[in-house]
Amino acid sequence: MSIVHYSLENPAPLRGSDVSNAIIELLAITRWEEIDYLVIDMPPGLGDATLDMIRLIPRISFLVVSTPSRLAYESVRRLLTLLKDQRLHTLGLIENMVSKADSYVKAETEKMHIKYLGALSFDDFIETSIGDPEKLKKTGFYDQVKKITEKL
Repeated sequence: MSIVHYSLENPAPLRGSDVSNAIIELLAITRWEEIDYLVIDMPPGLGDATLDMIRLIPRISFLVVSTPSRLAYESVRRLLTLLKDQRLHTLGLIENMVSKADSYVKAETEKMHIKYLGALSFDDFIETSIGDPEKLKKTGFYDQVKKITEKL
């Protein structure tokens, strides 16, 4: 489910309480039936969306994704610190779009005693594979995600 389902191709410039209200509405009006997992893709950092998920969803677990950028990781590090301080379950961290070997994100994550689940290499073929499951299964990205999810 996505706000895009309702906004179509129109922008949805939500801020502050509008973000919270949109999240609450999506969670409330969607007919979930019985589900094993609910995956929520959220922007990085400690914005309203993340804080609302912590507040609204009991027994929430986080799978955190970071790029190799040290600047991006700083935002992720603050999120990981909050999750640890609040004693929220964190499945681990995945490093995404890695183009060259660098152990910085892995080392920093492990220093925080957060499980580093692995790295996903930058894959030029991902963009042309979106929406085509058979083509997606032939990418290196698919193989790497499969290996990481087997750890969970």
